[in-house]
Amino acid sequence: MWRFFANAILFDIAWPVCVIIARPWVVVPFTLASLGFHLIFVANLRSEPLWLAGIFLFGVGVDSVLFHLGVLQNLSGSSWPPIWLICLWLNFAMTLRYSLVLLQRNLWLATLLGGIFGPFSYYTGALLNGTVELHRPLWQSILVLSVLWAVMLPAFLRLARALNTTSR
Repeated sequence: MWRFFANAILFDIAWPVCVIIARPWVVVPFTLASLGFHLIFVANLRSEPLWLAGIFLFGVGVDSVLFHLGVLQNLSGSSWPPIWLICLWLNFAMTLRYSLVLLQRNLWLATLLGGIFGPFSYYTGALLNGTVELHRPLWQSILVLSVLWAVMLPAFLRLARALNTTSR
């Protein structure tokens, strides 16, 4: 149970560090320290590195497509996600097998929550950070993100549950 709480607290710290502070010289070392803590104290080391790499690369790939399609816009002029958003993917990947374990058994709830809180996280992050903007009209970006997250979150959780079952 302590893994659940340690993982949840770590992500509750990581989200504002990545989004609000957002400086690469803070976000990257923080994310690497979080990863180290996660791998040493929380995770099952046999399967975790490959799992994290897969979710991280998939998530960064999806965000890259969203930036290239104009659903998300980097106000620095780049068509790539900013470093803080890339680091946020690694921090998020660390939650799927631990602090989000309760959602693994209820994929319908995960679908609903992904469809609501996925876009909410992007929208809030964009407002607080100021370097990313959702494409106008806003409802179109929200709709795309909602559909994506309504599919991605339960898919991630289903994979996490399967991995957790085989890792025991």
